[in-house]
Amino acid sequence: MTAIIATSGGWLFYELSLFLPWLLGPLFIMMILKNTVKWPFYWPGWLRNAGLLIIGIQMGTSFTSEALTFMVLYLPIMLVITFLVVLFSMLTAWGLSKSTNYRFSTALLGSFPGGLSQMVLLSEEVKGADQSAVALMQTIRILLVITVVPLLVTYFFPRDTNGFLQVIQTPILEIPLFYLFLLASGIIFLLFIIRKIQMPIPYMLAPLISVLVFNVLTGNPFHLPVALVASAQITLGAHLGLQMKGMRALLSARSIALVVISNLALIAFCIALSYGLNRFFSFPLLDMFLSAAPGGVAEMAITAYAVGADASTVTSFHLFRIFFILFLAAPLTVYLLKKRLQTSPEL
Repeated sequence: MTAIIATSGGWLFYELSLFLPWLLGPLFIMMILKNTVKWPFYWPGWLRNAGLLIIGIQMGTSFTSEALTFMVLYLPIMLVITFLVVLFSMLTAWGLSKSTNYRFSTALLGSFPGGLSQMVLLSEEVKGADQSAVALMQTIRILLVITVVPLLVTYFFPRDTNGFLQVIQTPILEIPLFYLFLLASGIIFLLFIIRKIQMPIPYMLAPLISVLVFNVLTGNPFHLPVALVASAQITLGAHLGLQMKGMRALLSARSIALVVISNLALIAFCIALSYGLNRFFSFPLLDMFLSAAPGGVAEMAITAYAVGADASTVTSFHLFRIFFILFLAAPLTVYLLKKRLQTSPEL
């Protein structure tokens, strides 16, 4: 039942010619129904993971040896963009804490563009942080980003026909079976390693890195069937929609409005940042905006494919940011908040 409803939502969005139909259609219909009816929806984790595997493979197809060279050259830009986005998020968190009843620790963890589940888990380590509020703020951020950003780039941003790289891809069915067997073995092995060391988004990173290595070693990048990629988006959209439950219990008009405003301000800041990079360094505007936008890796990569941006650039920037936030910025923030709480309990 859940699969039929989610697919119907994607088909409806597709027929209406809306942006990212196979991701946003299932997401919106499942989110609405989850918060309005008491039907026994069920979406197993393995379906979401299978979707992430397919999306990870599709993201990896854009990475070639030339793309890797470009990424190494852009590491300083990645660091600057990530630092500025995190700094702006901290400023909006400070404003939220002053304008609402949220403690600064709650507002800060709710404002970080580092992923809903990861930020909720980190909030459990900070005494006084409201986990429900953090979850709500992260949900609102995700919802805004995956609707506003695709809308902007689809209808208001100019298409860039001279992106960083143009990758010529062949259908996956034309790849020799022996190569596909090696690729599948590499994905399984790397997935085991990444899960063992507890790195984030393992079901996306393992296929992405495996396909990247495959492209570099064979020089034969491929693409997946459109129907398969659409199916993967449905699995991810249904999962995200069902995750956004219990929202009515957390609704407060003033707090919601301020959280929305702060997230829209962050998106506007990312637009200004991308315009600056485009003006002074001639970087493609569309690529830079999607790279700076405070969304998830999968959602922004799917958007990049949909609007013709350089998916390898967008994916690289977001992977760099999520690792920077999860392994440096967020843990350091939690540590400093804990130290500060010892002297200022009201924080």
